[in-house]
Amino acid sequence: MHPRVKVYKLSEEGEWQDKGTGHISLEYMEQSDAMGLLILAEENQKTLLVHKIRPEDQMYQRGEESTIITWHDFELNSDVAISFQEQIGCEHIWNQIVQVQAEVQKRSSEGPRLDKQESQPSGEYLFVDEKGLELPWPELNTIEEISRVLNNASPFQRDRLVPTLLKPNWIPKLIDVFKQAEDLDDSATLAHMYGAVKGAIMLNDAAVLEELLKDQYVMDIVGALEYDPELKSPQPHRQFLNTSVAFKEVVPIKDPTILAKIHQTYRTQYIKDVILPRTLDDATYATLSSLTLFNNVEVVSALAADPNFLKQLFLSLEAASSSDPEWADLVAFLQEFCNLARHLQQANRQQLFNKLVQLGLFEQVTRILKVGNESTKLKATDVLLSIIQHDTPALRTFLLKQPNHMMFALLIREFTEGAGDSGLPEQVADLLKQLLDPDTMDTSVEKNEFLDVFYDQFLGRLLDVLVQDKGINPREGTRSVPAATIGLVVDLMCFLVLQHSFRCKYWALRNQLVPKVMSVLRRKERWLVCAAVRFFRTMLSIKGDIEFYTRIILKGNLLEPLMTVFIENGTRYNLLYSAVLELLEYIRKSNIKPLIEFLVVHYSDRFADMDYTETFKGLRVRYEQHQDAGAESEEARARALASTRTGEPPLRGLTYAFGLDGEPLGPAGRAEPVGVLRRRRRDERDLEKSEEDYFESDDNEADTAEGPSSHEQQQQQHQDLGNRHRRSRSRSPDVEQGGKEQQGGEGAQHQAGVGVGSGLGEGARTESG
Repeated sequence: MHPRVKVYKLSEEGEWQDKGTGHISLEYMEQSDAMGLLILAEENQKTLLVHKIRPEDQMYQRGEESTIITWHDFELNSDVAISFQEQIGCEHIWNQIVQVQAEVQKRSSEGPRLDKQESQPSGEYLFVDEKGLELPWPELNTIEEISRVLNNASPFQRDRLVPTLLKPNWIPKLIDVFKQAEDLDDSATLAHMYGAVKGAIMLNDAAVLEELLKDQYVMDIVGALEYDPELKSPQPHRQFLNTSVAFKEVVPIKDPTILAKIHQTYRTQYIKDVILPRTLDDATYATLSSLTLFNNVEVVSALAADPNFLKQLFLSLEAASSSDPEWADLVAFLQEFCNLARHLQQANRQQLFNKLVQLGLFEQVTRILKVGNESTKLKATDVLLSIIQHDTPALRTFLLKQPNHMMFALLIREFTEGAGDSGLPEQVADLLKQLLDPDTMDTSVEKNEFLDVFYDQFLGRLLDVLVQDKGINPREGTRSVPAATIGLVVDLMCFLVLQHSFRCKYWALRNQLVPKVMSVLRRKERWLVCAAVRFFRTMLSIKGDIEFYTRIILKGNLLEPLMTVFIENGTRYNLLYSAVLELLEYIRKSNIKPLIEFLVVHYSDRFADMDYTETFKGLRVRYEQHQDAGAESEEARARALASTRTGEPPLRGLTYAFGLDGEPLGPAGRAEPVGVLRRRRRDERDLEKSEEDYFESDDNEADTAEGPSSHEQQQQQHQDLGNRHRRSRSRSPDVEQGGKEQQGGEGAQHQAGVGVGSGLGEGARTESG
């Protein structure tokens, strides 16, 4: 196995420089007498990197599930990084590096040892002077020696043993010895044969594995692995492979090379997963997995390149009846083919999926969802998941444009009515989340046609599940909905609240989304109650939507059933207790005043008994702070209102108004409140307000008007405005004359307002007291 990698070197400027693409392997370096990493260029086999593996801890670094290994190379005096194309290849090389480091550290701690011809009690071969290490020729009397050498070889020795196994006729001779021992019923030799074959596999060399798994050898290799000495009796692996396993060609495959690859892949998986799962180390397991993966990719690529194979597949699907067993086999093949196609290179994968869609893939999936059984429906949704991981817009476009949105309706039906233990609702839920994910949409959430269809036609059907459930609505419920389905619905609602903020709020306001979801609190399953709490918490987690959902919560009194469930839970420290407590703590930290007030006002007595946490005390403190701040604000407003009502001037001293003659207006120079004067001044200047409105509203009309009629209308409006100006000026003498005739405070007050408002006198004058 030689994984494909890219080599990077850190420059002096701190930038990673691409040094090329190649294939990496672990090799023995004779000059340094150590194991090292060798990377050869992909195109011309030029050496890109040679690195001796060093034993220091923390020398090599790799993140969890990462495909990059980095270290500081002292010879290059720079940091080096290797980026793997596949994670499984990265794990394979990483495990080899770890093994070599452990071996070198072990050697350094034990000190050097000499290679001696005498047998060692421990059966271990020595590390110094290994040039003479060779496997004996397979014979009945040498199988024990072969088994010991192969199973006790260190990583340094394994690469030197590989050429011996690949010598002409070495493996065929080993197979002949196995047949002789089995004919003789030699249990001891057969046990050593198991060790020899297992040791050959554990060398973890791709060429050796390819040779052992050839069609002419593989069944005898499996037979040798039947005689595990740790088991009481031999295991009938060959009998199972020959009689119980049947290879079905739903569509004929004419290329014998592809057929051989298919058989080899299955047997490799059987050895890896059934025969040797206990004994394989991580590196060998990764190598076998990679060999399987590469074979699958090769098979899928060859079938996709066949111009007739896929056409024949879809013709057979269309012609077969849903009750025909052959139809189920065709659906299973389609599922397996799409799953394996995900491992192709991006360009090849996209080309293949486009070809499948053109051949009618989505139409066939629609038919399967309509008439198939649970098993075939599950395979159909798995096909959609394989497609949607790499081409979401294609499926979204089909669902949108299909007449009557048939596949969409069938998916919703399987979500809401499917058996809870079939796994089908879970797959549909994952499918819907990916289809509704705004990150994969070309347009915004508010303007997306696909979301219009979902919200208008299908979201209500999902919420009807909660209304129809007898566990939630014992009186009005019509059926018993599986708990798993209800949990999936609540989880999807959480997703919509987070991802479709504005659209979901608008829909929730019209369709009672929040009360319906919170009704799940009535279910007896505690994990469903926790799901409702999680939905409650999700609503309050979006800063811009807290006020909106708070109003809905208080209007529907939705905190009461939540607190009732919490109180009924008592002092049991379970998941429900933790979820509600975290929600209350979030309300306190976020300082959501309406909810804090509701909790303290209605449950303060309960909080007094809950002294085992500081959350409830914190809610009371928050509430008291709000009350103190509200009282101070109310007192300030009261003072301002009282000041206005009593006529107290905001300035020190007394305020007087004077007329044109310089005499104070009002009895004995009594001052009018400034607020009254200002209000009356505004009243008298209402004409000026209308003038401003005229100029603001008619400018645009005058600019856009056309013809003589608009011009004449404009002249008439200006003439009317002039008349209003003249009437406004003519009123002042009349009012002043009326003031001379009137007696008492009211007349003085009226004249004072006119005197100040009309602007005819000197205005108001203030004398300090």
